[in-house]
Amino acid sequence: MFIYEHSEDLLEGIVEYLHNRGAVIQELLSKKMPTLIPFAVLVADLQESCRICAELPPEEYFEMIHEMRETLEESFRKYYGIHGKHAGDGMVYYFLKQRDSNYLVNALSCALEIKERMREFSRQWKTKKRWLNELYLNVGINEGEEYFGVLRASSSIEFAALGETINYAARISDLARFGTILVTKNLVNKLPEEERRMFALGLRKKHPEGEVFVKNIFSRVIDLASPDDPLKAKFMDVATLPVTELTGRGTPALR
Repeated sequence: MFIYEHSEDLLEGIVEYLHNRGAVIQELLSKKMPTLIPFAVLVADLQESCRICAELPPEEYFEMIHEMRETLEESFRKYYGIHGKHAGDGMVYYFLKQRDSNYLVNALSCALEIKERMREFSRQWKTKKRWLNELYLNVGINEGEEYFGVLRASSSIEFAALGETINYAARISDLARFGTILVTKNLVNKLPEEERRMFALGLRKKHPEGEVFVKNIFSRVIDLASPDDPLKAKFMDVATLPVTELTGRGTPALR
């Protein structure tokens, strides 16, 4: 769900902004009934945000969150992401299926780019605060086809998505750690082979000689959660959901 508020000028800006995201949104604005639309959703949460909030003065914490969002916004615009509502200090972005762009490739490419931007942002705040904190944005990405509807009020336009697609993305973002990008098998299966090869996907597995990365493999959420994790119960509704990790770019198939 994503919400925009206040004034006719802002409303005009919103319509212009959405127009640049394609004809799909324009159709939504013209319809009173919900429309079934395929999309990818990216949910990103700042790791240990409660601890960081406790450590910083309020004005500095809000400054940090504001700067983080400004830093990442360029990447979301580049890949046609549409900002959604997030209950906390994380972010939700939707990538709608359009005639002129690949929404799945856009979502994955955007996730990799914001990961790189976060590394630089974390480095800058280390220098600024002279602290040892690393700032990680943990990401979950899912794909689905849900009903999007438009709810209008005198001072706002609200687009609402019904279904479990965003809930699953939020759950796996909670599971991710240290800037990991977790992607559902459902999304990966929608990628043609050539596009799948554009990305490095797989999981880290424990080995007697250390940790190894196994390409093109998935795991159920319940098997990735630590057995002694006190929050393990929160993943029970997605326990059998297969996911993999997006670690970087792959090698596209030659034409």
